[in-house]
Amino acid sequence: MEACAALLEPRDHALGWICAPTRDLVDRIFMRVVETLKTHLPDRILALDLRLQRIVVRNLAGGTSELRGKSADMPVTLLGEALDFLVVDEAAKLRADVWERYLSQRLVDRRGWALFISTPNGCNWFHALYRRGQKKRDAAFESWASPSWTNPHLDRASIEAERARLPAETFAQEYEAVFAGAAEEPCDVCCGPDPTARRTVILIEGEEIASCPECGDPVDKRGKTIGFRDSNGRNWLHIIQLDGLDEEAMGRARDLIEGAPPSPVDAAGGWN
Repeated sequence: MEACAALLEPRDHALGWICAPTRDLVDRIFMRVVETLKTHLPDRILALDLRLQRIVVRNLAGGTSELRGKSADMPVTLLGEALDFLVVDEAAKLRADVWERYLSQRLVDRRGWALFISTPNGCNWFHALYRRGQKKRDAAFESWASPSWTNPHLDRASIEAERARLPAETFAQEYEAVFAGAAEEPCDVCCGPDPTARRTVILIEGEEIASCPECGDPVDKRGKTIGFRDSNGRNWLHIIQLDGLDEEAMGRARDLIEGAPPSPVDAAGGWN
């Protein structure tokens, strides 16, 4: 368990929290940590208070490490501490402001780390953090997603029975670790699809439209999305090919056409 490993990490002193949306869930997780330590490393327990959800252990360097259970149902109780580590269970069920206003600041003073464990819950703040750990977007973040049947403690037949009972989107979220609605979320590189994006591009002979390195959709010279997506999910872009103009004339043409506001569809070109 991650909390047990953090408690045993060699250091002079450490303070960490287990956090969850409700007190009942915090109780269950905290007791699992306590039972694991009592079973395998009872001699390292220096202090234990189940009422306050606090345990202190002797870590592998001979220092003291402390773990406390914290519920997010009263965010004001999350203020004031500087933490070395934080484990958040069912993180996607927390409000965004709990992480942004109450928890993230706890890690700054000691340059602590956080582990978020959760099933998806749509494209909320938890999904945004997950995306930061994908495709090396942020070197300080790592993220993984695995379907439930990769857990050796779960019965695959029982999971498949749920597939037949639940709506496809619900099953995908709860058992396949799929973020519902992620496909419609704007690309965090080019910001597409964007209904206000420029819908016309001018090309001279030999020039090609660039592609976003993240989503592959066409972008302008600034790397911003161009074109638009219609109600049928098709992507459209007006392409004007101009040849034989000098640089000054080309600049005027681009300023005139590319600077125009988005116009209704008249199907000049498309990509899919």
